[in-house]
Amino acid sequence: GPSVMSLSPMQDTAKTQSGRGTVIGTLTAVHAVDISVMLLLGILLPDIAEDLDLSPSQQGWLGSAATISLLFLAIPTNLWISRFRPWRVASLAFLAISGFVFLQAWAPVFALLLIARVGMGLAFSQGQVATTLLIQQWSTRRQVPFTNGVMISGSDVGLGLAFFITPFLVNWLDGWRNTLYLWGGVCLVGALAWVVLGKERITPEYLQRLDSQVDTPLSSIFKYKELWILGMGIFGSMVLESAFSVFWPTFARQELHVGASVVGFALGLYFFAAAPSELLVMVMPILTRHRLMVLVVTALITVVVHIGLLLTGSTALVLLLSIARGLSISYFPIVITMVYQLPDIKPREVAVGLSFVYTCIDAGTAVGPLLVGFLQEATGDLKMSLMITVLFPLTLVLAAFLLRARLPRQELEADLSA
Repeated sequence: GPSVMSLSPMQDTAKTQSGRGTVIGTLTAVHAVDISVMLLLGILLPDIAEDLDLSPSQQGWLGSAATISLLFLAIPTNLWISRFRPWRVASLAFLAISGFVFLQAWAPVFALLLIARVGMGLAFSQGQVATTLLIQQWSTRRQVPFTNGVMISGSDVGLGLAFFITPFLVNWLDGWRNTLYLWGGVCLVGALAWVVLGKERITPEYLQRLDSQVDTPLSSIFKYKELWILGMGIFGSMVLESAFSVFWPTFARQELHVGASVVGFALGLYFFAAAPSELLVMVMPILTRHRLMVLVVTALITVVVHIGLLLTGSTALVLLLSIARGLSISYFPIVITMVYQLPDIKPREVAVGLSFVYTCIDAGTAVGPLLVGFLQEATGDLKMSLMITVLFPLTLVLAAFLLRARLPRQELEADLSA
């Protein structure tokens, strides 16, 4: 079971550092596996669509299913879940995810596959709020950006490996179902590893911040207007990212005649390139002091790169553009970490504030595949349908200018690196 340690700052010794490494490392590994299974749908979708005879709109629903229910349930469920011990919540969530992956692999009809995707998304959401509290237990306020950078970049390394090997697994294991059975087993191993290795750390600082909270944490959504600006910015970028995650592999294979292994390699490169860039923006002082400018630059690069991916079938260019695409997604940890850095925000307010931002992420992730699926079904033109989503990340540019107008100058120029 979990161990709960009460440590003063003076007792944060080598043993505590080792415990932090174990907890954060295990969380990162489990998160990488779980999110990989959620995002691998694009690679598997051509085979799933053929096997179950899915229409473009059904493919869109399938791509959105893991997140669409969270639009209504993430904030209230996470408000309730944040009251319980995060080790226990994370354990149940990770075990549930593995069960829903097995259900997807077995699902004989579209409706059951859709239900399994919804269940997996809900379980993943509950794991997120537990992770938010665990990060605050094991990291000081100044360590949070570095911790987030490590977790996000570490997850991207896992995602890159998953996308590299999955096209080959489909061939070796004779289909998408056996591939998902294998990934379900990997998710189960990760969940059991967390049950054994995960633990909590209750410090006086954490308790003081937790006990100082008077209002309901739900009020943080209205107390911090910056949450709405961050949510609006990340919503647009997620519309594009999710649309391409689900439908670009099909477009590349069918219309640009890019091989399945090259598509998997390109998506793997995307995540491998994202890993170091997402860590660098969290630890390099010059970038942490100018994080709003980073949002603007990466948003503009994102638009250009995705246009390129719709215009070329050249293997070399597809791979180069995929690397650029990975570098450009470094806006993501900036948006997430700014929630932790809001002045005087309390631990459960952070959890609910992040739930709000993640709900905006989920909204964009749900809208992207649905928009493309219905547009393709109406027009028969997948390229045009994807092209419409390319301008959505410009919401990040707008968010950066709005935040510059709202946040104090000293907050904007603060060095947030650990």
